[in-house]
Amino acid sequence: MQSRVKDWLSRQFAMTLPTPLVLRRSLQLLLRQSAAPAALCSSSCHSNSRKNVLLQQQPQIQLLQSRTLQYNRGTATVASESVRPTGEDKIPAIVSAFPGQHLTAKVVFDCHTTADFKYIWLRDNCKCPKCMDSSTKQKLLDTPALDVNIRPKTVSINEEGWLQIVWNDKEEHKTVFDPKWLFKYGQSFMHNSFESDSVDKDLHPVRAEPELWGRTEIWKSLPELSYKEFNETEEGLFTWLNMFYKYGIAILRGVPVQSEKIVDVVKRFAYVKETQYGQIFDVINEPKEGTHLAFSGVALAYHTDMNYREKSPGMQLLHCLKANGPDQLGEDIGGRSMFVDGFRAARWMEENEPTAFHVLTSTPVRFSIKNSGMRYSALWPVICTDSEGDITEIHYNNRTMQPLQAPTHVVTPFYHAYKMFSQKLVEESAGLEFNLVPGDLVAFNNRRTLHARSAYDASKVDRHLQGCYVDIDEAFSKYDQLLVNRSST
Repeated sequence: MQSRVKDWLSRQFAMTLPTPLVLRRSLQLLLRQSAAPAALCSSSCHSNSRKNVLLQQQPQIQLLQSRTLQYNRGTATVASESVRPTGEDKIPAIVSAFPGQHLTAKVVFDCHTTADFKYIWLRDNCKCPKCMDSSTKQKLLDTPALDVNIRPKTVSINEEGWLQIVWNDKEEHKTVFDPKWLFKYGQSFMHNSFESDSVDKDLHPVRAEPELWGRTEIWKSLPELSYKEFNETEEGLFTWLNMFYKYGIAILRGVPVQSEKIVDVVKRFAYVKETQYGQIFDVINEPKEGTHLAFSGVALAYHTDMNYREKSPGMQLLHCLKANGPDQLGEDIGGRSMFVDGFRAARWMEENEPTAFHVLTSTPVRFSIKNSGMRYSALWPVICTDSEGDITEIHYNNRTMQPLQAPTHVVTPFYHAYKMFSQKLVEESAGLEFNLVPGDLVAFNNRRTLHARSAYDASKVDRHLQGCYVDIDEAFSKYDQLLVNRSST
């Protein structure tokens, strides 16, 4: 039956040709699945050797005269032997630099790598005090005012081994570049370099590797920590943020049961993001017309919040202030908190049902809501990917999804793909479920980890949660700061 559905789905969607990105991702998946151990070993060895080059230390500079070579397109130099790295050094040095073709400077590094830097790019990234504020690193240069066809008067390597350019303008402005900086930001311009252009070169390199999880994996390494450790030590704060980044969910135990205490928790690493629900919101049973379904006892299926906004909040926190658990009533009273890793389900789709994955990443869906007289609306694919095809966000909420507006030949494939993804989310082996008790606080990545709640009888269950949202980049910025602090000690 499953094979017939797959064949039918492929035929239905045949009218929509896969994009080059889809073809590239398919090739990457095939290579990932079929790579021989020997090839993997070779790749690993090559990667390690490259890392060793990148980690070399700056050599001791001896100020010797460098040789100057004359070129028709300007002046260039070859670095003197004294400024080239030895075998024990860590940072690639510039061997030579000279004007290249098509308004570029060709820079040759000692690790057998060359890069063609466009002159306009080099001028735009000048770091002298006139072009960049030294304290904030904000650009002072007016980029649109630059001549796109700007040319240098000279291209050379100075006595410190840095690339030096004197520009052919009225001021003869001088720009110098540290070899380490050029190598770091020049990956896109290097020959035979296939590193992603979407990588943020300033991100600290030792963030934890995100781990996809199902029920078994998450219970084996439950990401939980005591509030005392989180609140009183920097190591505790780091541990909690590290778990949050790694799993997309992190739990605090023993948080004081006080209204608005959740704000103090957030202030430990960021600030609360105010929304149409206010700075914080109370999740309690409010049986009145027009109330959000979350403020009732009905079951809530897996979803991500506020997909109907221009950008949904990246981080959500829920603090349990009141709850009577099964041990008090001797029965399953409902109201369980449920979480599932959306990235894991999306990765499964990509690897096992690539056609359906393509449908969910390329079909925009409208989400909207009307609440207390206010209406919000936005378009998102169910699965978002970046320019490299990597999964970055999940937008899934059946309650706020509006009628699909798409070409006729896309409608049926979309519903098949949507059903397939939904079934993957609710598999018994996928989710984490538990009853929150007073003092528990759970934080989760709202663009990765879907959350749900089982139904409960409000006549038997007294349940009160307080929640809030946080801009996730604030949390990750604090995480990065702690990483830097740890690496420098």
